[in-house]
Amino acid sequence: MISIKKSFFFTIFVILGLFSIQKISAQHYVDSVSYYSKLALQPQKANDLVKAKAFFKNNIRTSIKIKDTKHTLLFLYYMASVDFKLGAYDESEETVVKALKLIDTMGNTPYAIAIKKSFYNLLGIIYQENKNQTKALKLYNKTLVMATTTADSVIIYNNISNVYKSDNDSANTKKVLIKAYKLIPRLKDTLTQALILDNLGMVYLGSKPSSALPLINRALNLREIVKDTSKIYTSFIHLAEYYKNRGDTMTSKTYALKALNFAKRLKSSSYKNRALGILTVISNDQYARDFKELNDSIEKAEQEDKYQFAMIRYEVSKKELELEQSERIKERIIIVSVFIVTIIVFFGVYQKFKYKKEKLQEVYETESKISKRIHDEVANDLFHIMTRLEDTDEVAENIKNDLHNLYYKTRDISKEHDVINTELPFLHSLSELIDSFNNEDTNIIIKSIAVIPWEAIPKLNKTTIYKVLQELLINMKKHSEATIVVFIFSLDRKKVTISYSDNGVGCDLKKGSGLQNTENRIQAINGTITFESDINKGFKTKIRV
Repeated sequence: MISIKKSFFFTIFVILGLFSIQKISAQHYVDSVSYYSKLALQPQKANDLVKAKAFFKNNIRTSIKIKDTKHTLLFLYYMASVDFKLGAYDESEETVVKALKLIDTMGNTPYAIAIKKSFYNLLGIIYQENKNQTKALKLYNKTLVMATTTADSVIIYNNISNVYKSDNDSANTKKVLIKAYKLIPRLKDTLTQALILDNLGMVYLGSKPSSALPLINRALNLREIVKDTSKIYTSFIHLAEYYKNRGDTMTSKTYALKALNFAKRLKSSSYKNRALGILTVISNDQYARDFKELNDSIEKAEQEDKYQFAMIRYEVSKKELELEQSERIKERIIIVSVFIVTIIVFFGVYQKFKYKKEKLQEVYETESKISKRIHDEVANDLFHIMTRLEDTDEVAENIKNDLHNLYYKTRDISKEHDVINTELPFLHSLSELIDSFNNEDTNIIIKSIAVIPWEAIPKLNKTTIYKVLQELLINMKKHSEATIVVFIFSLDRKKVTISYSDNGVGCDLKKGSGLQNTENRIQAINGTITFESDINKGFKTKIRV
């Protein structure tokens, strides 16, 4: 009893321990996702983005493997965001396209619509970065229809304003940002508030400079509270631009250098390029300014040529998918059609082969009946007549001889068409057949006849081999004048091969009825037979069954 109690408590302890480990492991996973998503969305240094990318890349593979679609999409979103922040726009586009294809398989569920909204918004940003304002605006308006929260609407309004800003449409830029600004009291997210304040301040930079600086500084303060490095960088860039426009190059340079310092910490080429661009513009070196202008022009042209925009690829990929599906259907129809035709052909060949075998069997049965009737009705009657005439002197001797010859011919014909004696082993019957043609004029040599597993061969095949060899021997006896005949038997890949050769007078090889019969018989059991002969060069045959 004590031992049982100990075992019971030990089992309970192990189960509880495993449950605790599983719970801790699950919690650790949730904490990891939360930690790395924060690194992706609010990086403080370049390494944060690198670590986040490695984490999500690894987890994408895992979630795809276990078919966890929701987590796959979540990780793909973070991956696309990280790549965008790192300036890897191509990779970001590819990730978004991959996610949209996956979303298309989910139907119009609430979750699918919500997650598609996020990817559309990110895709719009990518379009905007690639200078396709029309497509970007179209995507943002689509996303705005899907928006269900204040934060969603504010972010989309901000993105739309950026499109108008890129087109130098200050009126629409200001109009859309004011819509977003009015929603700030309902916002809880500090960074989103800072985003609208900062961008509205930049809009006022040209028309109301006195209103611009307080908004930009207020945004900077909010970002410094959250300690979001990439967003603080943006505030520094905007302050550098503000003071540059005001003609205060020293203060502009101060903020541009701060922005450059953050860009170096983040190891972002695009961030460095922007900060250096401001420093170059406010520089006294005309060559530096000319270089910057030319470099920007070349970069813009290369960027427009280089990027294949994601939404276009996505729409094209959908068409390609439809075409692929159509092609697959065609392929399946072709495969099924080929399969059906193959079955019909196979069935036809099988039926033909079966018919030939059945006909061959009928031939053997008919030959057997004829042989039996010749033996029973003709040969026996001749034998009885001969017996009665033996004791009669009135019958001429030549008539008796003729009757004897007729009797033996009848018996030979009967024997030629008789069936195999099934009471004896086939090896014995076949050996006896061949030996029956062995005499003082013709020496018949047989090699390896016993190596063939005759009992494993179908009855019809054995009967055919017997009949064919019988016809060859009869043909040899009648026409060849051969003194030596050789039979060689062999087994190769479950096929029986029989080689016949003699040293007879040979012939000009034309298939007479006898040879044609042998060929028909062999083909009926799906075998092959070949003949080789010339005048005075003997006769050869090879049978393979």
